[in-house]
Amino acid sequence: MSAPCSTRQRHALTGVAALAAATCVPAASARAQVYQQLLDSEIPLTTQNGRNLGVSERPHPELDAQGLPLGGFRAYPDVTAGVGYTSNVLGAEGNARSDGYVVLRPQLRLVSQWSNHALIATALYEGYRYFETPQKNRNGYQFDLEGRLDISKDAQLYFKADARREYEDQSSGNFPANGAGAVGVDVRSVLARASQRLNRFILTASADHSHFDYNPTVTTTGLTLDLDYRDYSVDRASARVEYELSPDNAVFTQFTYKHTTYSLKDLTTDRSGNEWRASVGAIADVTSLLRVAGAVGYFRRSYDNPTLDHVASVNLDIQATYYLTPLTTISGTVTRELEEAAVNGSSGYISTRGMLRVDHELLRNLRPYAFISFDQSDFKGIDRTDKRTNGGVGVFYDPNRYLSLSGEVAYIKRDSSGALRGPRFDELRTMITLRAKL
Repeated sequence: MSAPCSTRQRHALTGVAALAAATCVPAASARAQVYQQLLDSEIPLTTQNGRNLGVSERPHPELDAQGLPLGGFRAYPDVTAGVGYTSNVLGAEGNARSDGYVVLRPQLRLVSQWSNHALIATALYEGYRYFETPQKNRNGYQFDLEGRLDISKDAQLYFKADARREYEDQSSGNFPANGAGAVGVDVRSVLARASQRLNRFILTASADHSHFDYNPTVTTTGLTLDLDYRDYSVDRASARVEYELSPDNAVFTQFTYKHTTYSLKDLTTDRSGNEWRASVGAIADVTSLLRVAGAVGYFRRSYDNPTLDHVASVNLDIQATYYLTPLTTISGTVTRELEEAAVNGSSGYISTRGMLRVDHELLRNLRPYAFISFDQSDFKGIDRTDKRTNGGVGVFYDPNRYLSLSGEVAYIKRDSSGALRGPRFDELRTMITLRAKL
């Protein structure tokens, strides 16, 4: 049975209690993600404080999966099956072709039941099979192990090892202009994060390594498109000093160093280099119903490749949650950061993203939602700007603790301008899924 996170676990601001937060949120309440970034935040922000719980975070003991006892663990098996439709399966500017597909997603989570420390293991497979476009088929997977070591009441160590295959969305700025198949990315990562509380101060240090291996795809003419030139690794180290103004309000400063290494050393594709980032931020109750967590800073990225110009600018990471009523939650995010580019001549692109989402609990087992998002990608070194708008509505329905139904309709519009612009197209996506769980 799930329980609300304690106020003490606002340590999630430093990310060390991210695992604890994961065990506090029912597995059935996973929210749809508007953006999926390959590289997770090294020390994530959160607006959760244990006092106010959003619609998607609130436990429902009568509907939550109970799992199966397994020694000192509890096993949560589930399988999701669904059917979907896209109006533009290849992301074509003209002569768009629609297609349907089926999805199968079995998953197993093992969650420790210890009074101290925590350990979660996850294994899942996610397969897409298109009816008429087999080159778009997907075989995604994820195997991860994450844990929290409670050294003392004021000191924690968090770790995570992850192996997964994700797929690049065809509306993203880096999707190959002549690509007609799915673009899979094999990700391997390890992370360690430590936190120490000293009275009102919380000190956090984090280090992680990630490698991204891009699988080949096919072009619009049926030829194989090798994407090895996009393979790269990232090593990061971060430190954060946080000062608690009150149990639920804090200010902090953070410094991050990131080293990026591309596998192929070619002047047209090698973007190896170093990045420094410094930021200041706060997490606070603006009112009793509005909670904001945010950071603003400055970054500078230098490149080993002499043909690429250095990039320096402002970065943002702001999240806000407004608890309009006990049954309605409004959440929003704004981010601005440098992303890896896959376009010749560009050292990278600055991505500015915004998202607004409304979740409503119509009934305890019926939760509709709506969202809209926008992101703009400004490519450095070339004349190109991409814009993407995504909006939709959906619903979660839980007839009992063993079954969950969900449906979503979303519209995506992608625009691109400049001398080296990318594709322009729009797409309507729908999906209905049924999830069985124990």
